[in-house]
Amino acid sequence: MPIDTFTDILHEFASRINLSGLQIDSSGYCCLDVDQGMLIHIKHENKRDSMIFIAEVGQIPETNAGAVLRYLLRMNNDPEESKGLTLSYNVESNNAAIGYQFPLRFLNIDKFEEFFKIFLDEVDRWKQKMVLYTQGTLPKGEDVSGGDGGEGASPSSSIPQGVVPEFMIGA
Repeated sequence: MPIDTFTDILHEFASRINLSGLQIDSSGYCCLDVDQGMLIHIKHENKRDSMIFIAEVGQIPETNAGAVLRYLLRMNNDPEESKGLTLSYNVESNNAAIGYQFPLRFLNIDKFEEFFKIFLDEVDRWKQKMVLYTQGTLPKGEDVSGGDGGEGASPSSSIPQGVVPEFMIGA
């Protein structure tokens, strides 16, 4: 079964880092709390037999929200900046998130650990960027013009009533 590789790798990883009691639910999902507060969601995607990492990296600032969201969208098309990860926006929490998906076909525990470390490094990097944006620094190449909506604009204000996508940017 495709999910067997996923669970085997996660159980081996848990064993290597002395993490007892790792729980993977029947849909192939688990959540790891790294460094007391960095939640890494790990999910098996059955249709593509792949593994997905997702982590929220910070609150979308009330001021300059449009500039920050435009920047995140633009960075999805810049592989040097995004490192191949997908940046997104979680409407429910008003947080920017980052995700990474890779096939399980050739994955082993050593590759998993390598991907996991890269992902954690990128989560840290984007968290630092989001702190700057929350403090009022504009992302590289962005300005307040272009439909930002000004002070206090909600990033979800352009969403039609009753439509609440889980992640608006990215796939």
